[in-house]
Amino acid sequence: MARQKRELIGEDGSSRGFYSEDNRVNDLTGREWVFWTRSVITKPYPPNLQHALRNRHGGQKPPDLCADLLRVFTKEGQLVLDPFMGVGGTLLGASRCGRRAVGIEINPTWIGIYREVCAREGLEVQETLEGDAVERLRGLEGRAFDCVLTDVPYWSMDTVSRSRGTYKRVGRPASPARASKLSAFRDGAYRSKTEWRQRMGEAFTRAASLLKENAYLLSFIGDMYRENQYHCLSAELAEVIAGIPGMIWKANLVWYDVSKKLHLYGYQYSYIPSLIHQNILVFRRELPRGGGTEPDGSAGTGGSAFPPSGG
Repeated sequence: MARQKRELIGEDGSSRGFYSEDNRVNDLTGREWVFWTRSVITKPYPPNLQHALRNRHGGQKPPDLCADLLRVFTKEGQLVLDPFMGVGGTLLGASRCGRRAVGIEINPTWIGIYREVCAREGLEVQETLEGDAVERLRGLEGRAFDCVLTDVPYWSMDTVSRSRGTYKRVGRPASPARASKLSAFRDGAYRSKTEWRQRMGEAFTRAASLLKENAYLLSFIGDMYRENQYHCLSAELAEVIAGIPGMIWKANLVWYDVSKKLHLYGYQYSYIPSLIHQNILVFRRELPRGGGTEPDGSAGTGGSAFPPSGG
């Protein structure tokens, strides 16, 4: 028998909608749930929580965006894991929404920045572990997490310039090509895409093994335009994670970063996209079971999650 629904009131005194006691996923009302099932996130996020300090890390994400994602995929008080924590966007987001978190980071400088942000903002420091993600994840065996939320390191494309040669603005002399901002995000950079995929597979396999059944794993991943072609890294990482037993691909959320500036790439010569979005891959750990409904409550088709090719 279904349990009762109750109206929730926000901090500003307005109604958040009605919350069902049967909600096993999060603490959202039905109205809030509908909003967050949209596949594109266009909500603007302010540069808060010591943004200038955190921005020394080229791949930092808004803590409030991380908090929003954790509100969707966890309940208050639950435990979150970030195996590539950087300057702690996930950990700060967890603190903002009443979740506990564990972060792993190979570079002690980024952990120090995270701790400094907490000190300046009066936030409790979440658990941090310094070292290689794969090795540190081994040490977490026996613990169970309610969610993984992370932003992966990239391969060696991060360490090269955005473009080759020079660039020129109207009325100004030519200047050397600008270095990618991600050059500050090259800790443990992998020499090739093949090595990157292999190491991501090792890390996510261990992280997935620490997830509770039906818990979610989310990863930010940006695509890249490099060496005269588009690299759909999101599809490549999704293929890696989907190859882990029990990890089911549920969604690809697109975060449209409204703060990104546009640049005049390829004008008069070739189309080059301005990448103003990030992909957020959403996977769920589902243990195999026979017949009936799927773990997400839907009717099983018995076939592939991908449509057949051809007509």
